Amino acid sequence: MNKSILIPLVSLSSLTVTGLVGCERASETVKQTEAVQVKHIVPAWVGSYSGHTPCMSCSALCEDCEGMAVKLTLNADMTYTLDRQSMSGNDVSEILTGRMLFKDEDKTELELVGVAKRNLLLVNSAKHEVEIRMDQTANPYATSDEFLLSQT
Repeated sequence: MNKSILIPLVSLSSLTVTGLVGCERASETVKQTEAVQVKHIVPAWVGSYSGHTPCMSCSALCEDCEGMAVKLTLNADMTYTLDRQSMSGNDVSEILTGRMLFKDEDKTELELVGVAKRNLLLVNSAKHEVEIRMDQTANPYATSDEFLLSQT
């Protein structure tokens, strides 16, 4: 009388397969979570900036001129909104929107496309400031502290 011994190999195999599938699913979940987190990283330069600058025809604040109130919003999708309001009595507001582009790899030299004057900026993410630079040359104004916009 030979007795046969049955070894349930199928059961062990199915447990192994189930275990591997479970690990695979966990790995996919981690990858999906990491991908979602990457999408929510906001560049340091994104935000709203405001300040009080000399009027468009001046290179420094004058006694006779009240200057301009400037609000600038830089968006992560490389668009901007610029609101400049004259404080010299007529209180005319100019609102411009459009695309922007960085001129350098460090993303510090910025150009507001479609803005005729004062469209070149220097972004200082560490200080949370944007400095308005001279047209065409991008050199700082002699009174560069009067051309700073602080992040709000």
